[in-house]
Amino acid sequence: AGAALPEDRSGSLTMIDTHCHLSHPDFDPDRDEVIARCWPNGVTAILEVGYSVETSRSAIAVARRHPERIRASVGIHPHEAGRAGEEDFTAIQGLSREPEVIAIGETGLDFYRDWAPRDRQVDLFTRTVRFGLERDLPLLIHDRAAHEDILRILREEGRGRARGVFHCFSGDLDVARAAIDLGFYLGLGGSITYVNPRKKKGLMLRELPLDRILLETDAPWLSPEPEKGERNDPTRMRHVVARLAEAQGVTGEEIVRRTTENVARLFPHAAPWPPARGSEN
Repeated sequence: AGAALPEDRSGSLTMIDTHCHLSHPDFDPDRDEVIARCWPNGVTAILEVGYSVETSRSAIAVARRHPERIRASVGIHPHEAGRAGEEDFTAIQGLSREPEVIAIGETGLDFYRDWAPRDRQVDLFTRTVRFGLERDLPLLIHDRAAHEDILRILREEGRGRARGVFHCFSGDLDVARAAIDLGFYLGLGGSITYVNPRKKKGLMLRELPLDRILLETDAPWLSPEPEKGERNDPTRMRHVVARLAEAQGVTGEEIVRRTTENVARLFPHAAPWPPARGSEN
């Protein structure tokens, strides 16, 4: 069947979660257990993402406890733009030089919730794009109802050299093509299981090029169907793989193989992460 899930010789899936927040307080009661459960249940590696100075430090700490499997990203979320000062940006610049850090973000614009003044969001995102170029690290972009502004800033500031991923991609096919033309990947997670496969957003999944897709969870949020509303974790990517395989008309194994290749292309500087299949943490 098109949605068959992939297995390697040990019977494990081999997915890579490229956007996760395991340092979130929702995982405080059982974080170590959740992480330990990932490896025998289909997860090869995880990118732990910071969205403030505090959570960026926590992301690095999680990565240090799991040096073979987990890497970190550091950044300031657009929701934090109204509170973040110069000392916060300077702190992120410093944290980006830690060896566990392979990306800058979560960064971007959120004009849907508007929890920070838009001018502050734009200023912070613009500075972060410039800094990502300076550090030659991919950007993890949060884009809610701000497609045109995100793309404009990437064109103006990225100068054709910025790269990264549109996390939890929420645009239409035109936005997808524009992001890909700029050299970016599209992060797909639990939200793709919420849409009707016969309507516009569901049909769009058929058109997205597999060589530009990454898997993610955004855990603890966006748990996929049939577990929507529960705390998400990386093992639940299996539902995302199944939905994407169905839409693309390929096997789950093909989805995982292609998205794993995409991770290697976007993060070549992170080697030997992700680890070889079957390696132990």
